[in-house]
Amino acid sequence: MLNTNTFASLITWLLALMLSVAGAILILRCLCEPFAPGISFRRMLRRLLERHRLDEGLADSSGEESSWGISRGLRRRLRHNKWALHNQWRLLLWIGCVMLLSRLLILAAAMVGSCLTDSLSKLFTAAISHWVRWDASSYIDLAHYGYSANQPELLAYLPLYPLLVRLVSILCFGHYVFAGFLVSNTSLMLAGFTLYHMVNDEYGERTARRAVMLLMFAPLSLVFSVPYAESLLLMLTLTSVYSARNRHFLAAGALGALAACTQLIGALVFVPVVMEMLKYLRALNLRRRNARRFWLLALSLSGSALLIFAGTGVYLLINHVISRNAFEFINVLKVHMNQEFGTVLSTQRYSVQLAFTYGDMGWQLGTWIPQAVAILMSALIILLVCTAIEPGDGLYAWLYLILVMSPSWLLSGLRAVTALYPLYIALAFMCRKKWTYVAIMVASIALMCLFSYYYALLGTVV
Repeated sequence: MLNTNTFASLITWLLALMLSVAGAILILRCLCEPFAPGISFRRMLRRLLERHRLDEGLADSSGEESSWGISRGLRRRLRHNKWALHNQWRLLLWIGCVMLLSRLLILAAAMVGSCLTDSLSKLFTAAISHWVRWDASSYIDLAHYGYSANQPELLAYLPLYPLLVRLVSILCFGHYVFAGFLVSNTSLMLAGFTLYHMVNDEYGERTARRAVMLLMFAPLSLVFSVPYAESLLLMLTLTSVYSARNRHFLAAGALGALAACTQLIGALVFVPVVMEMLKYLRALNLRRRNARRFWLLALSLSGSALLIFAGTGVYLLINHVISRNAFEFINVLKVHMNQEFGTVLSTQRYSVQLAFTYGDMGWQLGTWIPQAVAILMSALIILLVCTAIEPGDGLYAWLYLILVMSPSWLLSGLRAVTALYPLYIALAFMCRKKWTYVAIMVASIALMCLFSYYYALLGTVV
């Protein structure tokens, strides 16, 4: 019988293999697809092996590149007529209803769980505090008091989300917790709206609706409604990528900067945005016809892409003003959160080990087992769809998983995975068969109810 260390080693090697294969495929696609957008991975690989140059005729023969510009222009025209506007309001109403249903189910799960464990009175005693735990309380403190040398631990959190909470608190008569709930839920609704349009443009309406359902009923979707920054990060990342795909590159850079000012990993939106810029330059075919205009446009697009890192620069400036060290947050993470930069493989190893040994059953089922499973399943999903989804989305997901899951002591891996937007696109793409979609939704809803109870009553979901 395998012991814990051997099992952890096997899982770690499996994760390394999946990430290596998926990374190789995604990097190959990102290197080649800007020069032949829309080409299938099989044809691209065959041409590379035959050492033929990728030319415009490949994509034209499949009819995908020629329809690329036409479909985008058609979508722009449709957005400006009354019929399309009417459908946007209907879409918002549908997303709002799905979101409300999922939030009510989260509350019902917490109440039913508390009844079954005879702790209903505990849920209604200081009810708000049961939903404002861990980092949520730090975000509320930061919104209330701001950065201060007397509270260096708050430097671990970026400024945009608490700033929005502070501004919205004016409308909530100074109640910062209610303002946090309002910011988070508004961001979630806008994220669902943008996700629908992004998936609809690529895969159709049915897949888009399933992607929104998978988002709203994700196992840990409750973090999108409590005062965490994940919903804001998800919304800004999606809107940045969607703006780039509709050729609004300056807006994509500005929204990306806001994402980078929400969480450090937000700057990673640079990857899919740059991929869309490269496809756009290729579609214009200016390099031979008008080299001067080509390089001017390339310089302009580079400025829009680099604008994304302005959000990170603002955060570093705040660190410098507070502590005279632009990278003080690294020391804060090390001292106050016991976090240093490691590898996703080491995180997977200790997550599997602690899933059998750490604390009671509540901590094992609420933190360590979900984190270990989330890392492994995310890598598997990326591997399964890395030849089908947009290469920018795939590479973003691959890098996100490697970077976010690398701290030497990580408790919130499941929460981090929940904000990974390509997973919902990938899952919706995989759910083309109805029975697959139903099975994933049933499992997701069951886990959402379980984690809602663990978070609200036990506090073991971090």
